[in-house]
Amino acid sequence: MKNTFTEPVSKMLKLGRADDPWLNYSTLGITSDDIPELIRLVEDHELRIMEPPNDFPEDEDLPEWYAQIHAWRALGQLKAEEAIPAILGILHQVDDEDDDWIGEDAEEVFALIGPTAMSPIAEYLKDEANGLYARVEAAKSLHAIGKAHPNTRDECVRILASVLENYKKNDEGLNGFIIYDLVRLNAVEYIDLIERAFQSESVDEMIMGDFEDVQIELGLIEERITEPARLPFFERLLQQDEIFESEKKAARDKKKEKKKRKQEKKSRKMNRKRK
Repeated sequence: MKNTFTEPVSKMLKLGRADDPWLNYSTLGITSDDIPELIRLVEDHELRIMEPPNDFPEDEDLPEWYAQIHAWRALGQLKAEEAIPAILGILHQVDDEDDDWIGEDAEEVFALIGPTAMSPIAEYLKDEANGLYARVEAAKSLHAIGKAHPNTRDECVRILASVLENYKKNDEGLNGFIIYDLVRLNAVEYIDLIERAFQSESVDEMIMGDFEDVQIELGLIEERITEPARLPFFERLLQQDEIFESEKKAARDKKKEKKKRKQEKKSRKMNRKRK
């Protein structure tokens, strides 16, 4: 196996589950000198899918499965601008592999790296060849940068709005999430564009609600003019979180069962060889 990394990056292969709050990776001796090795680790996809040994407990996780997560978090803490292409390069795993980890961490990593990430993220967001949820995470990352670096807020809003301009062509879900990010950046200057997107019926209203919900969140009106077609915004978010967690658990259980069946198949094959 080629998973050989120099110290102290090799320590990440044994850290195990990457919980919150994030570890301060400088305590491992990680410095800017380790950035090339950390990028190499982020790009080592084999670690995320490696099979455990036959005698490994099925209810435990291999620590190597989490090494990439520790690596991109460390790169964020190091503000490693040279890591931007590598992190964008694995963002597709949100769609292709239902990878919640990179989906949830990307925005914080890019916010730590800072404004230099804006232009590459903008190009990624605009590229229709990229997956829907990878583009959603790119939009969220622009929101995170705009929040963490207030002097970039206007440019982040402009980029998000420029993608929303294609609302008729965009996926309705992408439009909904971009509007959500614009609202979180208090982008009242683009209310006319947001209204046009809703009027064209090009927005998934399960994300942010309808146009009245948007106006309320932006402080443009105090209360609804019409009866809500759905639950209030924050109740919907809570409901969606519950559904999301339930779906994640079902996916984990399915993956675990698949891995178990695969291991049983291996065992039967080995037993046949011994006879």
